[in-house]
Amino acid sequence: MTPGRYTPAMRSDRAAALALLPCVALLASACITRQVRQDVYQAGKIEVFLRTDKRLTSAVPKGNDHPVTISAVRIAHILSRLDVRDSVEDGNRRKPAIPTDVLYDVAEGVSRALARASEDQEVVVMAVRTERTFKVFDQDYLTSFVAYVRGDQLYVHLSRSNWFVPDRRREQGLPQPRVGEHPMKMKLYPGTAMALVDEQSAAIDWRDPIFSRPTRTKILPTGEVKRKTILLESTEGVSGEELESLPVLPPGLTPAQLRALADLEEERQAGAITEAEYRNRAREIMDQ
Repeated sequence: MTPGRYTPAMRSDRAAALALLPCVALLASACITRQVRQDVYQAGKIEVFLRTDKRLTSAVPKGNDHPVTISAVRIAHILSRLDVRDSVEDGNRRKPAIPTDVLYDVAEGVSRALARASEDQEVVVMAVRTERTFKVFDQDYLTSFVAYVRGDQLYVHLSRSNWFVPDRRREQGLPQPRVGEHPMKMKLYPGTAMALVDEQSAAIDWRDPIFSRPTRTKILPTGEVKRKTILLESTEGVSGEELESLPVLPPGLTPAQLRALADLEEERQAGAITEAEYRNRAREIMDQ
């Protein structure tokens, strides 16, 4: 064949190759996973939404047991028991994984999202809190995680905890959390009725009676949420009968009821009232 000459056979091969291009493109697009977002809850800079992975028009199966109803109060009690330790200048002290000033809004959003989620969706939380430095400059801090329920376990995959948001990220958009990705070096410390899945993820027995009580947080009369240190993390020493009779907090409690219950819990922890008085007064508060 003469070099540089365009023969009929070459034209035929080129035509066949061009004819295959749409098929190749279709196969490539079928392998690409895109993410679909469904907004559920927003309060200030706190966003909670449902995320679905899709290939073409079909959702990628996740096998989650959704929808599921878990009260916002119970979720707040669960999240308040998660601690983290990171490698910053604070001496590697343990601190709340979810900052207390966003805790109840985050819990409300997660509760609503789980009640609306399908088995192929996961709950995504992106909570930004703002601190004012020297009363002039605002600094944003991001806490983000993915949550879903399988069986009797609530899974929480923490991505960032109180992460300083640089200016460029404010302009470009915040990074979304993803299961298996650990962009922030830290270790998660779970509490009672929880087990580590990896260094930043936990599987939580969300039905455990311990989560019916506010053992880690208190709402002050001003509405401010305070976190207290609990030395005893279990129900050891409480009889089965007493454990079953402890009041379970229903959803929809008002801030005044939550404050009253938190004060009552403090009296109980201090030994100022008996278990029977605690149970009776707690039920009176919840029946108001």
